[in-house]
Amino acid sequence: MRSLEMLTHQLTAQVLTATAFASFGDVIAAAPGRGTAINAGSAQRFDDQTELDVHAEGGMPCVTIFRTGEEAHCAPYHLRLFERHRLGSQTFVPLGQGRCLAVVTLGETAPDESAIQAFIVEPGQGITLRRGVWHHPLITLGGADVLVVERRAAEVDCEIVPVVGQFVVGLAE
Repeated sequence: MRSLEMLTHQLTAQVLTATAFASFGDVIAAAPGRGTAINAGSAQRFDDQTELDVHAEGGMPCVTIFRTGEEAHCAPYHLRLFERHRLGSQTFVPLGQGRCLAVVTLGETAPDESAIQAFIVEPGQGITLRRGVWHHPLITLGGADVLVVERRAAEVDCEIVPVVGQFVVGLAE
């Protein structure tokens, strides 16, 4: 019998860049030199960070905060399930010094477990997942508050499937 260690897939979370994340959605970050001065020059405005896609079938944007506790979100991160939202995008922006992991993959009818990727969303960054992108529910690196913008409608739009393989996400040292 093969040991559990040999059956577990080890993933290392990578640095979040717009290029690396492009298949799954948008990276939200204030790029130096790309802002427009506002408020008599006391601030900069960074437009067109992402496109919210939440209006399908009567959906409306919902801005909320998800709060996680230290004890529930500590390494190693074992993947349990994937979800996707077919009718709307979903945006995650860690608040303060919060950090989170975006664990994502593609797939038509089920998550493609051979192509799972993990990204670290650092303070000052956020992500918008395109509709239909499979993702693990929110994982924060320690306790954190995360601003979430998603679709709200009479019909709940969340398809959930368990992870078939065994996956553990670690952080680069």
